[in-house]
Amino acid sequence: MSRRISVVVLLAGAVAVALAFVGIVWAAGTGAPDLGGPVVVPAATAGNSAPSKPTPGTLDPVSTKRADPVKPPPPQRGGDDDDDDDEGDDD
Repeated sequence: MSRRISVVVLLAGAVAVALAFVGIVWAAGTGAPDLGGPVVVPAATAGNSAPSKPTPGTLDPVSTKRADPVKPPPPQRGGDDDDDDDEGDDD
């Protein structure tokens, strides 16, 4: 009886694989995918219909000052901060 059940399960699996393969081939052969229509982006809705452009008088000037140097953090007490074994073990 179990031999008959295994044959039925094997045939059902083969049919499922065949249907999946046919579906993949059919999907690949349909041509270009339908990605929908054009995307419409509405204008700014903050009360004005046109986006505002900055004028040269309102632009911030480029800063030519140098920033203060940043000191490195002080060293911390303790051992190595890496995870390597420095014992020289040969694994």
